[in-house]
Amino acid sequence: MEFREIKNLRKEKKITLTELGEKTGYSASFLSQIERGANRPSLEALRKIADALDVTVASLLANEAPQVIQDDETTEKGYKVIRNTSNTKYNPWQTNSTYYDTLFNLPVHTNNMVISKIYIDAQSSSSGKKIAHNLCEINYVIKGEATVELKDEVLVLNEGDAIFLEAFTQHNIMNTTENELMLFTLQF
Repeated sequence: MEFREIKNLRKEKKITLTELGEKTGYSASFLSQIERGANRPSLEALRKIADALDVTVASLLANEAPQVIQDDETTEKGYKVIRNTSNTKYNPWQTNSTYYDTLFNLPVHTNNMVISKIYIDAQSSSSGKKIAHNLCEINYVIKGEATVELKDEVLVLNEGDAIFLEAFTQHNIMNTTENELMLFTLQF
């Protein structure tokens, strides 16, 4: 996977590698390696880069971001329609057992909302370890059984169950069964 979009966005916003490094806490050298495809960033690194560039993680992973109705368009009827012309499939953990299918991204005030389906193969996990990130997250089990490993406990969610995770809550979602697991995920 290449991350040319990071360089394009950075240059478009007239931000140097050094300035991006100051915003993310990463060295200019590390960020340059990511832009050139010499290093693969973690999902947390992508989140920090996306926040610094004021974009979604999914838009960094996509060749072309999904089309979203802009905030200046009228909402006379009280709703907006989001037309998704390019779903983004990505695998932030570089494993063959999990992938994300971003349905669409919504700009919400100054933050972003990412809505995805996550597929986790039998006897696999979403990340292979407990992670924490700066977004709240809701995971809804569409198909299968999800085992959610938290800091001090393990929960089992069945089809139709959901879990809300506050930002910075350590978690790992596992599929301990022999069946496919599919989740609907909202990160905001």
